[in-house]
Amino acid sequence: MLKQKALVDVLGQVNTNGVDGSWLFNKEGLLLAFVGTQSKTVAANVSSALLASVWTALERRANDLTESILVLEDGVIAFTLIARSMLLAVRSNKKTEVGMVRAKLHSLAAYLEQPILSISHDQL
Repeated sequence: MLKQKALVDVLGQVNTNGVDGSWLFNKEGLLLAFVGTQSKTVAANVSSALLASVWTALERRANDLTESILVLEDGVIAFTLIARSMLLAVRSNKKTEVGMVRAKLHSLAAYLEQPILSISHDQL
């Protein structure tokens, strides 16, 4: 069983050295957990819905898509597919190296993969 408090604690561990937000949400954009600073212009649940929409559009062009990195004006958002049905995203400021963001995303995804897979199998 994956507990909400434990999930928030794990997501919060990557929020260092320029990384200021991490999300876990499903492919439909339903936010399950968010840790980080809330943007004054866009709420975390809106961001997850937008990222899920971007993922769907990218996935139509590449069937085997597993990761995407958006380099934006004010920072970087990297997101990846975990457990076949969930998306994990990490946001950083513009001073953070893309490689560091990607490394944090991969380590967090590897850590969460098995617990999320076990939950999804329990629900089948």
